[in-house]
Amino acid sequence: MWRAVVGLLWGPLLILIGMALAVDYRGIATRHIELAMRVVRPVPPARRPGWDDERLVRRRDFFVVLDRGFGVPVTLAGIVSSFTGAYLLTTL
Repeated sequence: MWRAVVGLLWGPLLILIGMALAVDYRGIATRHIELAMRVVRPVPPARRPGWDDERLVRRRDFFVVLDRGFGVPVTLAGIVSSFTGAYLLTTL
């Protein structure tokens, strides 16, 4: 019983988070990457040759696309979790 309830509660949460990342709802993926880049700072451009602001922007854009791509499997996991919870609830 508890597994069905957890699946039914966890599934929609994963769907919401995954969809928000995948479609970049209100810039959530962009803000997530900008926050991560502030916490895990790259070596400053003055200390590494070839690093300029354009390269940092391209790096940020790459990780935003990667974060948005990660939203798709999270959404699919939420759908599977919801269906599994519903199946477990009906087989009690």
